[in-house]
Amino acid sequence: MPVLGREHRDAPVWGAVAALTALSLLVGYLFPAAAPWALVGLAGAAVMLLWALRWDPAVVAWLWVLSYGLLDRPFWVWEIRGFFNMTIPRFAFLAAVAVLSVHLLMRRGTVRFGRALLWAMAALLICCALSATAAGWRAEGSALPTAPYFRFLESMLFPFLMFFLVYCAADRPQQIRTALVMFSVYGWYALYIGYLQYAAIMGYEGARRLIFPGYINQPSWGPNYGIHFDRARGAYAMANPQATLLIVLFFADLYLVRRLRGPYRVAAAIQAMLIPPAIFFTGLRSAYVAFLLGGMVWLWCAGRVRLGRVKLAISGLALLLVVAAFWGNLATQKRSIGGMAQKAPIVGRWILAQRSWEIFTHQPLTGAGFGHYIEAEHRLVSDPSLLARLGTGLATPHNLLLVMMAETGVAGLALTVLVFVLLYRQSLQLYRRLPADQEGWLSRGFVVVFWTAMAAYLVDAMLVDPLWDVPSNGLFWSLAGLMAGFNRLLEPSVLQPSLPAATAAQQA
Repeated sequence: MPVLGREHRDAPVWGAVAALTALSLLVGYLFPAAAPWALVGLAGAAVMLLWALRWDPAVVAWLWVLSYGLLDRPFWVWEIRGFFNMTIPRFAFLAAVAVLSVHLLMRRGTVRFGRALLWAMAALLICCALSATAAGWRAEGSALPTAPYFRFLESMLFPFLMFFLVYCAADRPQQIRTALVMFSVYGWYALYIGYLQYAAIMGYEGARRLIFPGYINQPSWGPNYGIHFDRARGAYAMANPQATLLIVLFFADLYLVRRLRGPYRVAAAIQAMLIPPAIFFTGLRSAYVAFLLGGMVWLWCAGRVRLGRVKLAISGLALLLVVAAFWGNLATQKRSIGGMAQKAPIVGRWILAQRSWEIFTHQPLTGAGFGHYIEAEHRLVSDPSLLARLGTGLATPHNLLLVMMAETGVAGLALTVLVFVLLYRQSLQLYRRLPADQEGWLSRGFVVVFWTAMAAYLVDAMLVDPLWDVPSNGLFWSLAGLMAGFNRLLEPSVLQPSLPAATAAQQA
């Protein structure tokens, strides 16, 4: 099998550091008052440069993804008049783009831009940008006037750009270990918060005093003013990002257990056992479906097919026994004890699906305009207050395909479907290129982990509007970039035989 590796280039690195040092000294000499800031800037620039050229540049992408669950907008925000407000995750994104861009510019070799998936993603971005430009980048007649540019920038442009940069930065199997271990480390924090929140929901209010940062305990945290505060939503503004992260983390832990040794392996196994209850604490029916689907994918694909079928049958029987034992809880409307009988959200989704079709029939080619669904829905002849009377709180159709169909028409819907089809094709190509008995971090098991992440994201996208869920988009598309990047490297026409053979030992 071809060997993946990377080259170290000392001269350009230290030459750039020397240039930055000279620039800092010049600024300090010409503007003495700015000398301290020049030194701080020098240190930051030098670290970013070394990171981009000598260390794993993809790490900054995972730091950006995890920053949404650590220090989001309520913790600190810099409000800039006439410009976008800056938060810690947005600064983390800019730092990640800077590091990965330097890595891309300084690397040797070429990147294949003629890939169908990249062109489809670019076309989808252009389609949505043109739609928002034609209808307006602000939804003036809506309760959410920032919807067009917020959804385009943070839920599409940023994740797609990070996909491309991680795709270009993928060059050694150890990057898989780094990403999964970083998620696992954050997972302990996510579990800690989730368990405390569930304890508070069940009546132990003092548990919230142990949660940091404190803004997580504010019912009004988030754009929807308290959505999912009655569920274990983790550090996020709603429960969906917490559920998606935990589902991905569960299967990542199963993958880590097979490859880590000693106390790290024990920690991954313990964490995997703690995750299913935390998924239950989110109270999301979509999360239950996604977790079950991910489990079916894992059992079927992660090992031998015959053994996978046996495990799948045993798991199915165990699930039926659990459902039978807890049917009394499941048949209630109380989410905290597992109730799944709430009808209002289902009726609300059905009504919004009908109204989405009505919007689409009015403008099938162009749609109502990207980010302008609420305005278009209010212009319909039927009573727009029906959903409010149902008490669902639904504003846009809880389905990615429906919202793209209504807002961007046939073109946006077709491009959205095409992007996911081509992304799955990339993963299938990588799965088939890797030998069935391949061990190490780059193996078929990693592709299966990605498939479970894709299942979690798509199930969520069929039952909610994922363009409001920035953390889940960042997580999924960054992980997708890593997968597609390794598929690119394993293409015979892209591999460079001159890469150091000494890295062969790193495959194990």
